[in-house]
Amino acid sequence: MHHPFLVGDKIYLRGLEEGDLEGNYFQWFNDQDNDVFTSHAMYPNTPQRMRDFFQRVTDYRSCRNDLVLAIISRENDQHIGNIGLHQINWVDRHARLSIIIGERAAQSKGYGTEAVRLLVDYAFVKLNLHRIGLGVHEDNLGAIRAYQKVGFVEEGRFRDHALRGGRYRDTVCMSILNAADDGETQ
Repeated sequence: MHHPFLVGDKIYLRGLEEGDLEGNYFQWFNDQDNDVFTSHAMYPNTPQRMRDFFQRVTDYRSCRNDLVLAIISRENDQHIGNIGLHQINWVDRHARLSIIIGERAAQSKGYGTEAVRLLVDYAFVKLNLHRIGLGVHEDNLGAIRAYQKVGFVEEGRFRDHALRGGRYRDTVCMSILNAADDGETQ
């Protein structure tokens, strides 16, 4: 393991590193066939966009409301995806979760579920958050099942929110609450 931050059975999470900008990571955001459920590949990814993103999410002085971590396979120490908490609201104690398993060979193997579980536990126990929300494409059934396994529930939908393949599709709004936190302050 190389600089682990949160460790699971099959994966570990660590901070993004400059070396991650090389290799397949760059292409995850250009691959039209792999980008069915997000809008990452709407515009060409460029080396400058990757460097700008890296600078933004790793500058902890100016990035207090975002936490982006690399998902690393423990089997081969390969960077297979990213997971993050965004728009962290420290007063109301909530954030939005995002995840991408960019390496095709790593998809549908439970890595995403484990990464979500690790980050949610960290967010509730260490960051003292109360609520984590997300939006997921209605056709992304694997992701919806993964979120449900961790404890996310559907709250509602943004109807006809995403145009994919010539057809509008709903975005499913899901969230999880910290069961150990009743929201009361002393």
